[in-house]
Amino acid sequence: MTSNHVKHNSRQGRPRRLTLLGMIAFLLFSLLSGLSGPVAEAAGNTYYVDSAQGSDSNSGTSEAAAWKTLGQVNSVTFSPGDRILLKAGSVWNDQYLDLKGSGSKGNPITVDRYGSGAKPLIHFGNTAVGGEGFGVRLRNVSYWEINNLEITSGQQPTDMRRNGVLVVGDGAGAGNFRHIYIRNLDIHDIFGTDRRTGGINFHARGANTAPESTWEDILIENNTVINVADTGIQTMTDAFFNSAWTHKFDAFRGVVIRGNVVEKIHRDGILVRASASPLIEYNKTKSIGEACEVNTSIVNYLEDITVVAAQWAYYTKGAIFQYNEASDTRMLGGDGQPWDFDIEVHDSIYQYNFSYNNEGGTLLVMNNTNNNIFRYNISQNDKDANGVFHLVNGGGNLYVYNNIIYRSGTQNKALTHASNTGMAYYTNNIFYNGASGQYTNSPRMTYDHNSFYGLNSSVPNDPHKITGNPGFVSPGTATGLHSADGYKLALTSPLLNTGVVVADNGGQDYFGNTLYNGVPDIGAFEFQGTITPPVTLFQDDFEDGNSSGWTTSGGVWSIEDDGTKALSQNSGTGEALAYTGDASWREYTYSAKVKLMNTFANAGLLFRYANASNYYLFRLNDSGDKAELFKKTAGTLTMVSSASFAVTPGQWTELKVTVSGSTITASAGGNQLIQWTDTAAQPAGGKIGLRMHSSTARMDDVKVTE
Repeated sequence: MTSNHVKHNSRQGRPRRLTLLGMIAFLLFSLLSGLSGPVAEAAGNTYYVDSAQGSDSNSGTSEAAAWKTLGQVNSVTFSPGDRILLKAGSVWNDQYLDLKGSGSKGNPITVDRYGSGAKPLIHFGNTAVGGEGFGVRLRNVSYWEINNLEITSGQQPTDMRRNGVLVVGDGAGAGNFRHIYIRNLDIHDIFGTDRRTGGINFHARGANTAPESTWEDILIENNTVINVADTGIQTMTDAFFNSAWTHKFDAFRGVVIRGNVVEKIHRDGILVRASASPLIEYNKTKSIGEACEVNTSIVNYLEDITVVAAQWAYYTKGAIFQYNEASDTRMLGGDGQPWDFDIEVHDSIYQYNFSYNNEGGTLLVMNNTNNNIFRYNISQNDKDANGVFHLVNGGGNLYVYNNIIYRSGTQNKALTHASNTGMAYYTNNIFYNGASGQYTNSPRMTYDHNSFYGLNSSVPNDPHKITGNPGFVSPGTATGLHSADGYKLALTSPLLNTGVVVADNGGQDYFGNTLYNGVPDIGAFEFQGTITPPVTLFQDDFEDGNSSGWTTSGGVWSIEDDGTKALSQNSGTGEALAYTGDASWREYTYSAKVKLMNTFANAGLLFRYANASNYYLFRLNDSGDKAELFKKTAGTLTMVSSASFAVTPGQWTELKVTVSGSTITASAGGNQLIQWTDTAAQPAGGKIGLRMHSSTARMDDVKVTE
């Protein structure tokens, strides 16, 4: 390499002397080198191929002298910088590309198209090399870029292993291969009968005596792979079956799989094996595990398939799956999830992904996995043959945080799960359950600051859980990765500023917002606006020893010392109520602690109190362990809604009601129990208070905000 520094004579220990002309020449060369940058290698030759007008007797080096067949291309060993251009609109039936030679760093060999029109079509049909069919093969080569082709085999009568693009290392020439880019290909209708067939397949093969092949710098980008058996896009090494090989986790390094559309694949969509820190992003998979109408033996083979997943990893460390979309994955005999930390996947992440209508649930975690993260993903109506999260026994630590799980259908399996070895940590997630199904409680899992809403027959032991309506803008309306704004939180959401900080959180939410804006929000959305704190309209903790400002009716009232001072009603007969506030209050949140003082008692919050004949009441009732919402109109008291709640006399319980327009939301003990909309005329008044009947009770820490 040329240096701008004068070299030292190792013998004399002093600089060599340069002639004046030599110094001038050296300085001029250095100046020109600095202006022009590194000197490029030779650009290589360009070869043209035209299926209609070409001839294999031509030189191939101009459009007018194009070659005709792909066989002619296969007869040439190409050099760094060469380009093989196929004419747009050309069709090659029963032909294939079996490319030879290697490029070099900065000078890859390129296959592309020229001219205008449809992508050049390679229909390799039933052709085969060594009993294996392919549209394009790169065997034991490096520095190739394949672009802008259409490849198909059609539905052939003979069964064999087939691939649209096969990149393979095997035999004596196997080694460390580099820089294989596959871009903008349309691959469809490729059918074979084993696990190593499919759309785009990278495969390290070889016998025990052959060097183990590995790859570095792989890009698979912006391709469509449709109607393929077995797998859409995959990396594979025979190191799993060869004890002498060592690259089970890093046969593939620098893998990027980006922007591909993979649909109607008869087994797996995108599968990375033996990869070190691969990046899988902006891909869309749909209808993975679909059956196909091809010859009988292939159909029979597909019927034997028991497990299918959309986008997943196996024997891989440091994988990142992000901004992907997966839908309509079939379960077949098992699995059926869009996402999967499979066997021996470690330190990997799924983030910012969207899934819907996948039969097996949302996430599978297999055995011998550890320290994997599932964060800021949205699952909309994934079915639940295996539950939302399916953690197979033998898995390690799993961190699940700031995800949204939305179900509005007939799902009835578990929403959360744990394995029997590692720990599962569920934090800051929203479970919006319009279906049924249980939450798992296990010593192998923890919950913290999660939102549980809907039909929760067994809410987990989360010390900071919120069970009210999360306040989405428009849940259930997303149609894809980029149309999920309905899962943002409205300004009135109770989940704003109620989450907990998670370290090393990736720095942004599902929508690209920076984390955090103040206290973290629960869910996949971090609110970016300014949240105006509520205004306190009224507050009384009775520590002044009096109930000044309160009006009472019935009962015997006093201030009692109950650890702190509280308002107490001590007569167990008849109706007793106390009220205060302003009749102009309409939209507010009213909370207070209430303690029933005798068994079978009832007591609760009055709100929008106009007079003794017109108000709302939310109360606890020890008879039947209920929380009940009443409306009193023109003197008639009617229960309009109720919910089961374990009432314990002698124990303080915080009650809270929010009145917004005609909708009332009522909570007890931090759990939202009732949300009811009044379709009739509402009381005009707005005061607040406490009411009980044939009961004794106490109240403390009264607060009204708007």
